[in-house]
Amino acid sequence: MSKSILSKIKNKKIKVGIIGLGYVGLPLAIRFLKQKVNVQGVEITSEKINLIKKGICYIENKNFLNNSYFDKFKKNVTNDYSCLKQQDIIIICLPTPLNKSKKPDISIIKKSVIKLRKILNQNHVLILESTVYPGATLEIFKLFNNKNKYTLGRNFHLIFSPERENPGDKLFTYDKTPKVVSGYSKECSKIAYNLYSLIAKKVFIAKSIKVAEMSKLLENTYRSVNIGLVNEFKIISDKLGINVWDVIEAAKTKNFGFRPFHPGPGVGGHCIPIDPIYLTWLMKKKKYNSKLIETSSKLNSSMSEWVYRKIIKYLKKNRISSKKILVVGISYKKNTSDTRESPSIEIIKKFLFKKYRVEFYDPYVKKFELENKLFNKRSISLSSLKKYKKKSIVIVGTDHSNVNYKKIHAGSELIFDTRGVYRNFKTNNIIYI
Repeated sequence: MSKSILSKIKNKKIKVGIIGLGYVGLPLAIRFLKQKVNVQGVEITSEKINLIKKGICYIENKNFLNNSYFDKFKKNVTNDYSCLKQQDIIIICLPTPLNKSKKPDISIIKKSVIKLRKILNQNHVLILESTVYPGATLEIFKLFNNKNKYTLGRNFHLIFSPERENPGDKLFTYDKTPKVVSGYSKECSKIAYNLYSLIAKKVFIAKSIKVAEMSKLLENTYRSVNIGLVNEFKIISDKLGINVWDVIEAAKTKNFGFRPFHPGPGVGGHCIPIDPIYLTWLMKKKKYNSKLIETSSKLNSSMSEWVYRKIIKYLKKNRISSKKILVVGISYKKNTSDTRESPSIEIIKKFLFKKYRVEFYDPYVKKFELENKLFNKRSISLSSLKKYKKKSIVIVGTDHSNVNYKKIHAGSELIFDTRGVYRNFKTNNIIYI
């Protein structure tokens, strides 16, 4: 069976089905399509399906849907799982959020796998790219194989390959970034290696699926811990009357043993705020409290409150009575429209609760829904900055690269900078938070 699959991969006759066409699934589909691999997409969001069929891209820096060889893919996007029966390889790229109790929630994947029970047969290959806790991939397969029809490594192959995407980064490519893969058996890993070698210059085979699952959590926990560290340095520097950005500029001159991380109003997206919690949750089940990881996660999640309180304190101390606020950037990171877990949104909610009238400017987010009459749901234009000149309060929440910060500065009376975009400006109306 594996020889047949490997032969199809080598000759690019393999048929790949991708479930979930978001920030991971859609770029993955495009990479395979560029290698002239047949790709079938399954997406439950009708809006995304309609946009793809119209050739409109909803992911930044991926202007790929107007090329001629994507015409067939536009026809191959549906919400019907039955189309996957004809595919050789199924790749799951679905979200794994936290539930209301702040615990890992892989129910979306489980529901998808239950649908696959009726569709997949022997000789299929199932790949998971969604971020999960170590051991989850095998748990998910057991749910799929509830009637014990399949034997892994013989008549069915199971693979885990953690997604590696960097939304907003125009230079991101699999030519430079390796792809990690691992299979249940050597045969599974061999299939994974050959498949992903079609789209990645370097493919690394982890020693087990659990190792691959854990590696993804390490990657993002590393970032979470270091961002937590630099955010605490921001708080400490503030108490000492030092600009943390000046501290970072000095420290990063060291050319060994140091990598600069930047503070901000908190962390967002689907990785840094969530992945470490998958690990701490699993460790509590193993009777261990992960101290450093838990502390950094709590510190990062508290930053939006810290920023809000610093701004309120400054406004009260300086008797600034204006109730009008403009937030520049509401996505969770620069150069992307992704607002998931965005700290800017959390800060906005806090000001709305205190009856402030809030508008936002974001070149990537044209519209954002919040059920509050004091919130303007559409991004303003830079030309309307003139009305903010008198008694205006501007908060920089995201450091997008294509924002005219000089124009915003010229059209604002008071700016609270949470990202250091004005660190080279020498004026008294900029407050670093």
